[in-house]
This record gives sequence, structure tokens and C-alpha cells, in this order.
Amino acid sequence: MTHALTLQEVSDLVAGTTILGTGGGGDPDEGRRILAADISSGKLPKICTSAELDPESYVICVYRCGSILPPGKKRAQEVVKLPVEQMLLRGLEVMRHELGADISAVIPAELGGHNTALAIHTASLLGLPAIDADQVGRAAPELVQSSYHVHGVKATPAVVMDTLGDLLVVHDYVDVDQYEKIARTIAVLAGRYSYVMDTPVKAKEIERLALLGTISQSIRLGQNVREANENEQDAVARIIKLLDGYHLFHGKVVSSNLKEQMGFLVGTVEISGMGKWRGQKMRVWIKNENLLAWIGRKVVATTPDPIIIVDKHGHGLTNSSMKRGVEIHAIGARAPDIWRTARGVALFGPRHFNFKLDYTPIEQLMRS
Repeated sequence: MTHALTLQEVSDLVAGTTILGTGGGGDPDEGRRILAADISSGKLPKICTSAELDPESYVICVYRCGSILPPGKKRAQEVVKLPVEQMLLRGLEVMRHELGADISAVIPAELGGHNTALAIHTASLLGLPAIDADQVGRAAPELVQSSYHVHGVKATPAVVMDTLGDLLVVHDYVDVDQYEKIARTIAVLAGRYSYVMDTPVKAKEIERLALLGTISQSIRLGQNVREANENEQDAVARIIKLLDGYHLFHGKVVSSNLKEQMGFLVGTVEISGMGKWRGQKMRVWIKNENLLAWIGRKVVATTPDPIIIVDKHGHGLTNSSMKRGVEIHAIGARAPDIWRTARGVALFGPRHFNFKLDYTPIEQLMRS
């Protein structure tokens, strides 16, 4: 049944998707603001299942493509010639024209404090629902890391836009890496982000292609963290229990070597241990999201398994906030099954990111 989100659910959703954003997924403050504004203006953000839609109608994916900022860096004022809402509505018109059909819903590309909210906001602009699902089950740095691509679904027709007023329709591409370059180059040229609408599929295909129930899961996660803090309970332990995860590390950031490269935030963060990890150091390699982690020389978690970093209250931390002195808890969890298939690992495992390292499931790493 289609469900209109309350202001509290919006807050819990952004909190949960920031945790599952694994360091990326955009600015949660922006995500919270745009959905709260929708509620205030009467454009109620709604979620539904694909079973509630006309099976022959189209569902599109909407997201923002670009780099998050390195810690401590302020981005130059964005040049906006076309407000985001007008740009999104223009893009939806173009997508409808390309499809020759109506759009019945929007699906988030990933779970993240801003990108999930942006998809729900785009749907609310037209009075449409967003699907209670996404394409990753966490946040991911590259367009290829989508459950649709695991199934061989092409992203076209795609509409790539920026707030300068540029709009590009992609009818085809040589391979998904080339498509990535097209979308990210527009983000770099625009000085900040590109906005993308792509992978239109019929509603009857969503159950086969997407990761279902992830918006509801994120709301429950955010709710549990909030309630743990209200009741002065251990929110970090609550997250670990809910995700059936592992407490990888506790410490403070001692160095952050993160730089913007070709539309990505790339580099490493080093954390000095506290408590039972005192005297040890964790290193995390980042490409927008947290992708590999070592304690000393030992690998303790690798992509596609989520490496989640939160503060002592269980609030998710994006990699823009990983400044020296910040106290963190690192949590590891199991990736959705689709990413543990041969095709999933090929698209999202360590070797995809040029590490000479095979993917080992986190539960095996924890036993070694």
C-alpha cells in the first residue's frame, strides 16, 4: 500500500541511508531539507511497492553524480542558472518523450543521505511514489555498481543534466564505463554535479532487478538509532545487531589523504585505535565510499561488503567529515547476495578497483 512519509520518518530515513551510504551517498543535511520542504509544501513524499503499479508502466532511476568534498574543503559557490526542481521537471519531460510513455514511479539508484532523498523528491514533484527499493543496497562510487547492470540491463535512454542548463540525451554507449565518463565529465565541467535519469524499466521487472524493501529497512535503522540515543542505550551495538554485522574498530582519525580526482573523492584515511584496539591502526581506502579496510597489514573487510563508519551516537559519517581527531566506530556487514555472485564481484570486488586482492566474504575474514 502506498505510504506517505511523515516528518519523523523522513528524518529516520535520512539517518538510516547515511549509515548505509558507507561514507558516500551525498550530504544528509541536503536530503533532510528537501524532503522536509516537500512535506511543508504539501508535496508528500510517498513510497510503494512495484506490485501497486501498472505492470506495463515505466519506472526510472534518478540520482546525482559527482564527488563529495574532501574533509575541511569548501566548494566554490555553485553557478545555478536553472533551479534544481526546474531542471528535474525538464528532464522528466524529455524522458517521457524518449519513452513515448508515462512514468509511474521513481527508484533510488542507491542508499545515501542525499541520493535516496533526491529520488523520492523527484517523484513527489509529480505526485508520484518512489519504489521501496534501490539498485545497490548501500552506496557505490560508479554507475556500473547497479543490480540492473548485473542483470545486463542498459541505462538508456538516459538524460544527463546540470544546473547550468545543459541537457544531454544518451541513446546508446559502447560500454558502461564510457557511460560513466559521459555523466561524470558533465559533473566536472559544471563544477559540481550532474543529475541523471536513466535505466527506465517496466514496473513488472522491478521485483527481478532491484533490491526490495531497502527504503523501509533504512527507516527502521534510523528509528532504532534514534530510540537508542533517546533511551541512553548503545546505538553502535544496535546497528551491529540489526545488520548482523561486526564491530571492526574504534578509534580517532589521525590522517586523511583524500583528493578529488575526475569526479571522485579518492584516497585513504588512517585511524588510531582506542579501547581494545589501542596501539593498532586501521586504514580505509576510499573512492567516494569506504571500499577496503586493513588493521595493520591484515585485510578486515573489502568491497562489496559494506564498511560503515559512524560516530559514538551511531550517526553515519560521510567521508567529507573524516577530519583529524574525529572519533569513529567502524562496522562491517554482509553485502546483498547479488553482489556475492561472480558477476557482482566482477563489477564491485577489489580487483575491479585494481587491487591485487580477491574478494573474501567478511564472515570468513572475521574467522581468520
